[in-house]
Amino acid sequence: MDAIIKQSKTMDHGTINLTDVDMLHKVFRGFRSHDGFGYVFRGHAQATWDLLPKAGRAEFYLPDNRDLGRFHDWNRYAIAYASPSSSYLDQLALAQHHGLATRMLDWSMNPLVACYFACADHADKDGTVWMYEMGGDGFLTDQITREMLAEKRGVFGYRPKAAFPRIINQKGLFTVHCDAANVIDVKESLVGNGYPNLIRLHIPANLKADVVNLLADYGIDRAHLFPDLDGLSAHINTATSRMRKLGEEK
Repeated sequence: MDAIIKQSKTMDHGTINLTDVDMLHKVFRGFRSHDGFGYVFRGHAQATWDLLPKAGRAEFYLPDNRDLGRFHDWNRYAIAYASPSSSYLDQLALAQHHGLATRMLDWSMNPLVACYFACADHADKDGTVWMYEMGGDGFLTDQITREMLAEKRGVFGYRPKAAFPRIINQKGLFTVHCDAANVIDVKESLVGNGYPNLIRLHIPANLKADVVNLLADYGIDRAHLFPDLDGLSAHINTATSRMRKLGEEK
């Protein structure tokens, strides 16, 4: 394990290169969530994707907190489809959950969930699992208002109420980027072990299928992560494709 972790000292953010599926167990024994107060995990199906919330990316970025104005417009109409929470951040999480470009970025306390998102799509591209020690700038609470959020600067952690089935099954939580284009500040781990607070687990494309098969054995699949009819349909479609591929290989 020491030989693996030492690789994480070679860059501003750490990098660990996955060489086989069994190595996942060693990595995740070294970097744990502790209910969101240690390292948390996010999967990217393409290693080249930026670690930014959608509202911070060029095609959606609105400076001077105008992304909160976009959310305000969304929220005015969303009341027709859902009962709003009394918490401003939970309302923002609901918008994020339904695809609005917000300043929130999804993470999971379960590293296997992140592995699924890193490996289930773009089979021909290398993937990444980001491991981030959350809370460097602190955690936000339910008492945060729009005005208070607009005054914040930095990247904060937020643990939403377990209001949506996806949040529960994915063991989800968020970073909140203020402003939306603010990147995570890479620094030494809070526990002072000499390792950075942000580490990239690089997953080669040729290992993705093996990772997905391993996760299926552990019950991590699209039907579990998206507990609705869309998730069930996607899961059945994926299972059908896998069976056809296995039949062609025999």
